[in-house]
Amino acid sequence: MERDVIISRRRFLQSLAAVGVVVACGPTAAPSTSPSGSAAAATAKPVSIEWWRRNYTPGSQTAETITSDGAVKGWKERTPNVSITIQGGPFGPETDQKFDIAILQQKAGPDVFHTTGGDVLKYAAAGQLSEPPLTDAERKDFNPSALQATTYKGKVVAYPLWIVPWFEYINLDLFKEAGVTPPKDGNWTYDEFLAAAKKLTFKRANGKQVYGFAHANDEFAFMLIDGGRPYDKDVKTWTFNSADAVSGLEKWVALAQAKVMPPDYLTLNPNDSQARFLSGDVAILQRPSAMINVLNADKNWEFGKNWDIANFPKAKGDQTAWGGVGFIAVREQQDADKKGAAHQFAKYLTGPDIGPDLKKQTPPIEYWLAPAGRTSAAGIYGEYHPAKAKVAKMGAFTYVLPNVSTWSEIDQRYMRPARDAALEGKKTPKQALDEVTSAAQRLLDEANK
Repeated sequence: MERDVIISRRRFLQSLAAVGVVVACGPTAAPSTSPSGSAAAATAKPVSIEWWRRNYTPGSQTAETITSDGAVKGWKERTPNVSITIQGGPFGPETDQKFDIAILQQKAGPDVFHTTGGDVLKYAAAGQLSEPPLTDAERKDFNPSALQATTYKGKVVAYPLWIVPWFEYINLDLFKEAGVTPPKDGNWTYDEFLAAAKKLTFKRANGKQVYGFAHANDEFAFMLIDGGRPYDKDVKTWTFNSADAVSGLEKWVALAQAKVMPPDYLTLNPNDSQARFLSGDVAILQRPSAMINVLNADKNWEFGKNWDIANFPKAKGDQTAWGGVGFIAVREQQDADKKGAAHQFAKYLTGPDIGPDLKKQTPPIEYWLAPAGRTSAAGIYGEYHPAKAKVAKMGAFTYVLPNVSTWSEIDQRYMRPARDAALEGKKTPKQALDEVTSAAQRLLDEANK
């Protein structure tokens, strides 16, 4: 993860992939019969397609390289007439420019590629994305909010790959030291969460300060806790000033007033928040699933003994979590054979068969770096590790932010300053959110033109 105060969706997904690992797994799972069966039913005519994957370097041990090579091998066994060439490039502006020049200017380049929200909007607006030919069964198999996040002007323009929920990592040693009982089955109410965070905020005899809770400054999970949402269901009206959103922010403010968070919580970036947890300075950390692999790789952290995970606390609203989503896209082109093969491969990359295919390879490969966007594929992620089994269930209630082109400006220019003013006590939550409304609605209207 890069040390930025603001982390974009792309950077978040980059950080997720950066800590992906290949592991030896348990018994091989049999390939499933599922709505993705069409992925293996490619035409008999030989076809060659290009797959562009950021951070892919032949022969390297990056998660992107290992999982991509494994995916091509698994696909080749199912569909020998389709040849796939992988092109890569490091994360960063140089590779981003390579994608843009090829897709937007040359109308060429990848037949299928990994992408994130901003690019989905940009390429869809330019008419460069081929609409996925989803059956009714496949459409119903995708998480509805993830499918909404890949919809442009009423049409689904890419395949949701995975959903990445934010949840709570808990330091069991600190819970024991403070005499706090961990949440049963990972479930707790907001009041139970706040009470635990207060007891977990203490100073040791040696002067070391421990804080009960921390999160990075890249999400608005507490704004969802009572049922608040940024937009209405049609994504036409700004609603993050509703009574439910205001009460959610009030609960967030209560954490600040209780001083259970580090003093620099307003500027705490993802890297540093994670480091505070690893050093034992924070008892509860709100972060996404990438950190599971970080803890698993550290001999000092044993799951179930030193650490565990819990759901985001529940309040007046339904159980929820804040989350991101990644996509697989197919480029629009005249060659119907290439485009058809690219769609079949995209369904394979996002469907239920690829996980078992990679798991039975030697050595077994963890393909899924986060819970799948499809219900039929969600189980395999949970087989990798007991913590991931818990996370795999969270996708069903994770709120994925709709893919609105002006969200970044709304977020950075208006929402973050308003949130910070409320958390610092400079404005009431209602006042802070009301002041955002007109500008946010204007930008939403602009996105919907």
